[in-house]
Amino acid sequence: MLPGVRRGDLSTSRRHKLKTAALYVRTLVHEFRWTLLFLAAAQLTGTTLYAITPHRALAGFAPSLMQSFYGAWMALFAQPILSPPETWYLAMVCAIYPLFGFVLVGEGVVRLSTLIISKQQGERKWMKVMASTYRDHVVLCGLGHLGFRILGQLRAAGVSVVAVEKAADGRFMGEAKATGIPILINDMKDDNALIEAGVPHARCIIIATDDDMANLEVALDAKRMNPAIRVVLRMFDQQIASKVKDAFTIDHAFSSAALAAPIVAAMSSDAGVLASYPIGDVAHLTAELAIASGSALTGRTVADLESRYSARVLALRVSSGATPSLPPPTAILSPGDRVIVHVAAERMAPLAAAATAAA
Repeated sequence: MLPGVRRGDLSTSRRHKLKTAALYVRTLVHEFRWTLLFLAAAQLTGTTLYAITPHRALAGFAPSLMQSFYGAWMALFAQPILSPPETWYLAMVCAIYPLFGFVLVGEGVVRLSTLIISKQQGERKWMKVMASTYRDHVVLCGLGHLGFRILGQLRAAGVSVVAVEKAADGRFMGEAKATGIPILINDMKDDNALIEAGVPHARCIIIATDDDMANLEVALDAKRMNPAIRVVLRMFDQQIASKVKDAFTIDHAFSSAALAAPIVAAMSSDAGVLASYPIGDVAHLTAELAIASGSALTGRTVADLESRYSARVLALRVSSGATPSLPPPTAILSPGDRVIVHVAAERMAPLAAAATAAA
């Protein structure tokens, strides 16, 4: 067993692979259901007719069940056994079955070949088949600048993803296909696109296009198909996003512009911004500050910093090289130390100034 991998994890992975394989086989059977049904009916009819007909070549006995099955099968390929036929109905079988074989077997082989070729080319038919095997996954609508980066984060976290993208020649399509995830080229506003992406079986849908009205429409469609699904919705205006969230029971509505604005503003300071996120209606930041010699924070304690700037110190990287997480409130800040803080975006500028400017 590999280091760090538990036996239970391997067992779960095997069960998932078996379940996926079973779903894939079921999908293929469904894809070829009419071909298989007509082929089975023709085979059963031909086998029965051969089995009830005595033949002089068999000393007046009827063929065995296996011989009858083989006779019906070979008749589909214009190679009848026990020729010439003893009865008119076997003559009809030998005359008509080659047409059935040409239509049923030939059509099935061509469609299967197309399916295999489309797998290599990443075409829609193969993607649809693969997407249908997913369960408890995330559906990502839109592979633009934001969507592609969301895809990268989901993949890094080991989350199963099915993507829906309208533009087959989108800028990030080549890189997205290289990840191996199913990508359905379709309009997300089409119900069939959401069904093919597995929305009824998904645990979350992230709608990340730059069309607010289309995003809202798809969010409502997803909730209609799967009331238990978690909906994460992109809207341009954060105020509208908040109203939409409350009015339509959307799990989370966000504005990428509003999320990015605090980071961009904080970049004007000397802080190293690590992340930006809203808490309620207030934008917050996680940032790393370097304590300059003679600054307003030099010689002050962690408790002083937290009290004065309404911040929370998450980690302190002291100049000696140690990196204590959640340092004690009495820890003294010294020149050369680096402190990682969580703070409201509006408090970032004065805090960054205190770390660099003299008291």
